[in-house]
Amino acid sequence: MAYLRRVAHGTMLSMKDQRAEEFARCAVVLAAELRETRGESAAAADLEEQADPFAAPALTGEDPFAPSMAGREGIFDQALSNGLAAIVASEWPGKESDRRGRVLSASALLQVIEKYLPATDGIVLVPDQHPMPEIPQGDTDPLFQAPRLSSHTRIDVRTLQNGIEASQAARHGRGVGGLQHRHIEALLALDGHRSLGVTGEEQQDRIQQTAQAQDTASQKRAAEYLERIGEDEATRRAENVTNPNAYHPKHNPGGHDLDTCPVCGHETFCVEGLDPIFGRVGHGQCLVCTYTRTPGAAEDEAFTEHLRSMDDE
Repeated sequence: MAYLRRVAHGTMLSMKDQRAEEFARCAVVLAAELRETRGESAAAADLEEQADPFAAPALTGEDPFAPSMAGREGIFDQALSNGLAAIVASEWPGKESDRRGRVLSASALLQVIEKYLPATDGIVLVPDQHPMPEIPQGDTDPLFQAPRLSSHTRIDVRTLQNGIEASQAARHGRGVGGLQHRHIEALLALDGHRSLGVTGEEQQDRIQQTAQAQDTASQKRAAEYLERIGEDEATRRAENVTNPNAYHPKHNPGGHDLDTCPVCGHETFCVEGLDPIFGRVGHGQCLVCTYTRTPGAAEDEAFTEHLRSMDDE
């Protein structure tokens, strides 16, 4: 994960790592919006064509990208500038800067790439001298499931340059931006280069942070509810609880015993399943205080317990 990289390198990241991290932070934000836009389009199409939800035309690269997202042009430019600078610095060290040591603009970096590797139909394929095998991405966004760190990195120079031009008006107060899906997809393709390849880790960090925030909010709501009903009422309810997901070898082989709730302390936590990695921590809901632990929060808790057990050893 990204935070483990920071620990490994100390509090100060190298310029290479800074560029990769900035690219990842921005790219994951844009990828999430791209996924949401696709989902909204599919939902709208489904309402129009209930008989066949796949009959409606899919989004194309020419469709507007997240028109309601504030600052999308700036995020795109930041991701592209850092991604291209990382690639050029890795392939042709020193060529990412001018004579004064200032990093070139995204447009100029694209020109550097084309100088050393001429484009064919607007596409540059940067070969990887030491290709790495594809690494399974687990539950990461499907946008990052394509084979990466393979034999080459695809740089769609023409589309990326067009994306720069499309974002300039909004970035400099001259009008509305015109980013399209194809610009974002071309940007995400840069992650295949060995100097980057970090969007999957960044997304996992965001998933973990979201799970932690949701769990904290759920515990707070449960504690407030527990205070309202009072200790006596909570105890009464706990004594009369019936497990709706009790194990039965025939009728409910996937059931679980009640677990202790971390908020109210009663053995009333209805376990719906265990975390998918370690199989130690249950997710579900307390039948007394209503605290809800999501699968993501269960996985995060299991990982924390795993680290503690390693420290004890």
